[in-house]
Amino acid sequence: MAGASEFLSLDAAIAHLHPATEFVRRGAVQAGLSGDCLGAVDLVLEELFVNVALHAYPPGVTGEVGIAWSVPRPGLLAVEISNTGEAFDPLLQLEPGLSDSLRDRPIGGLGIFLVRRLTSSLTYVRDGSRNRVRFEISASNYD
Repeated sequence: MAGASEFLSLDAAIAHLHPATEFVRRGAVQAGLSGDCLGAVDLVLEELFVNVALHAYPPGVTGEVGIAWSVPRPGLLAVEISNTGEAFDPLLQLEPGLSDSLRDRPIGGLGIFLVRRLTSSLTYVRDGSRNRVRFEISASNYD
């Protein structure tokens, strides 16, 4: 249903990944996404949510993560993940050296690479004290 939208706030903890996934899947269903598209939604959300849970706040501090989804038009899901943790623009991360041997590659970096490949749009802004990462997944990319 175009125009539908919802917002959820959770503690930024790995234990809340499942409720976050279920929440965003409701939006994906509203957008009419299915099959490989749903898998992409799950993978992108997991990567971004886990990054917030593990890295946005200092050790021992449980912050919050806001998740909003909307359906701008049928077949398109837009999701925004926000937090008040340390400023971090995932889009500034360099592409991993995929031709390098596994031994020569640094740990990490593949998650954001996958997020870039699976989304039709990916943006970051620092809005006051909030990090806002927005992504879109379009059914037309998975037909």
